[in-house]
Amino acid sequence: MSNCKHNSDATFLDVEYLVSAPGGGGVSRNARMEFSAGCVASIGPGITHAGKGLLAMPALVDAHDHVRGLHHLAFGARDQTFEIWRAALYAQPPLDLYCNCALAFGRLARAGVGSVMHVYSSINADRMAEDAEIICRAAGDVGVRLALVMPLRDRQTLGYADDEALLALHDPRDRDFIRKTWLYPFPSPETYMQLVSDIARRVEGPMVSVQYGPNSPQACSDALLQRIAEASERDGRRVTTHLLETSIQRRWADATYPQGFVRHLADLGLISPRFAGAHGVWLTRGEIDLIADKGAQIVINASSNLRLRSGIAPVADYIKAGMTFSFGIDSFSIDDDEDAFRELRLGHWLFSQDNSPAPLTRELLFAGWHRNGYLAVNNRNGYGEIAIGAPADVVVLDFDTLAYDLIEGMAEPVEVVLTRATTRHVKGLFVAGREVVRDGKVLGVDLDLIEAEVVKMARAQGDRMRNLKPVLERSQQTLRTFYDRL
Repeated sequence: MSNCKHNSDATFLDVEYLVSAPGGGGVSRNARMEFSAGCVASIGPGITHAGKGLLAMPALVDAHDHVRGLHHLAFGARDQTFEIWRAALYAQPPLDLYCNCALAFGRLARAGVGSVMHVYSSINADRMAEDAEIICRAAGDVGVRLALVMPLRDRQTLGYADDEALLALHDPRDRDFIRKTWLYPFPSPETYMQLVSDIARRVEGPMVSVQYGPNSPQACSDALLQRIAEASERDGRRVTTHLLETSIQRRWADATYPQGFVRHLADLGLISPRFAGAHGVWLTRGEIDLIADKGAQIVINASSNLRLRSGIAPVADYIKAGMTFSFGIDSFSIDDDEDAFRELRLGHWLFSQDNSPAPLTRELLFAGWHRNGYLAVNNRNGYGEIAIGAPADVVVLDFDTLAYDLIEGMAEPVEVVLTRATTRHVKGLFVAGREVVRDGKVLGVDLDLIEAEVVKMARAQGDRMRNLKPVLERSQQTLRTFYDRL
């Protein structure tokens, strides 16, 4: 961008509109920011016309994602009830991990996201350390901050029952294949804890943190959950999981833990200020109060929950309870395009309705996309305002295009952003002062080339995928029947 100047020690950015804290406060006109050592070093008057037509605000935070460059529909995982859809993920074609992750990270950066929570979903512990290094390299090349959530589970790979019992319900033709390709032996809790510790030593740094990731509490034994809770308390590492995403999970939880599922997790020590549970669509008011009392948070995934027929999170109850919450894209944006600003707007519309007993305010909306999300991802406070000493994570929007028909003085800039901003309006992105996106293009990787390569790799598996499709469809029908009886 012509309004961005570099020297050996600092970067200077000129904009016409500086929205330093979108959830509150005013808008500065014709401002210049200086970035140095990863932080905002100074803010002052800009050079006349140097940043004309540009608006800057804190970069967005994606607090729950699975970083899948190849979209689900590409390999036949169409939108449907989560538990049935999930089975189709086993059909994802083999892909180069670096390319798949770099593609997803690059799309998110292009959408104005500076920090990403990557909930890695592999069930093969043998390759976890190697995969972690590859994922971190992809995030580093793109230039985003990364929380790498290590997948931990020791039961219920196929669904909400013992794997052998569920396998026995499958078509006899498919059982050997499913056992050999989808079921892996699990490490002990002790081995898992050592693995996370070893991976953290290898990859953590100023831009990368590692988290404990019980895939879902129902996929973990009490022994594993307790070890995770103890390790988190000891080393301060955060815990991220999925929590009561669907009505089927609600029924399973109520039947399995009549004393209360979330209460059980709290008694194990899992729920603390270091805890983030994704989705939370089917939490009860009592469970919400408990999570709020523990200082934990829920990550809202509005598009994902709509597409997978899970429902709409009870955000009004979150607000009434004073519970902390953030937002995630979940590799499931409403249009399969990782558009973070569209996701922001969807949440703004869904949860601020007039008849809500506690509507989502602009302050709470941006706290979720900034301060709370940054804490969930980076385990650090102090984000959400462009101020001296704050992290230099800044998204720059083409405000002239956003406001192409605006009558001067009739709408404030933040309202225009909330109403219209999409990825195509993202002009630039800076993360820790590094220029990551310029004129809508990711600088660290060739995104178009990587996307073409990922599509080519996927389509090369076409014959294998088509042969696998009948197995998947029979498995999904088995699971559908099982859950109908749950």
